[in-house]
Amino acid sequence: MAGAAALNVLTGAERISRDIDLFHDTSEAVAVSCKADRDLLKSHGYQIQTLKERDGFVEAEVSKAGQSVLMQWTADSAFRFFPLVQHEDFGLTLHPFDLATNKVLALVGRLEARDWVDVINCHERIQRLGYLAWAASGKDPGFSPATILDQAGRSAHYSAAEISPLAFAGPTPDAVELSRRWQAMLREAHELVAALPPIEVGKCVLHVDGTLFAGDLEQLRDSSTAGKVRFHEGRIHGALPQPQGQ
Repeated sequence: MAGAAALNVLTGAERISRDIDLFHDTSEAVAVSCKADRDLLKSHGYQIQTLKERDGFVEAEVSKAGQSVLMQWTADSAFRFFPLVQHEDFGLTLHPFDLATNKVLALVGRLEARDWVDVINCHERIQRLGYLAWAASGKDPGFSPATILDQAGRSAHYSAAEISPLAFAGPTPDAVELSRRWQAMLREAHELVAALPPIEVGKCVLHVDGTLFAGDLEQLRDSSTAGKVRFHEGRIHGALPQPQGQ
């Protein structure tokens, strides 16, 4: 499972996603999984209306008793930073860091208020935007970290009218406050990207113990000088960071 439904549950965010994204590494696996899921849902009384279908992608509305959800079955790259994680309800999901870097790339590719809200959540709950953009460029070499931030800065401007249709577990966040937080994190992100070593671009920034680096600009500089920052490269199917010296 991927997308905002997994991201917001794993991070405890308040935004409620209205769609479910299921991913596979091949188009063939998408076709097999989609058929099996359709058959299972129909056997439990759900109605399935296919909205879009092409090789490696199916989008359908699943409904029952007046309620509905959008489901997407998608073939996606197996390139990621970390292995899949097991969730008691969702089964296998992308690691929160991979979900976050995908969200950062989504800000470049489409103009959706929901992605903007989710990226703010990722910055505050997973890792700072600058580090996420740094790593996200490794998933799409066509975009440098600075380009990702420039594109996101130009496109991510949303009003209360665009935020209010989104669903939240609590009160709808104030668009002005979201914008204030966004501008602050975007300024910091540019500073972090400028301070990171270009030879390590496209990699996940970690503490020396292998956890996601959480420091601000000053802490990044101090930790880098002390040799307490390391970098983790993405690969097919992802991998856990190896202990130092291995």
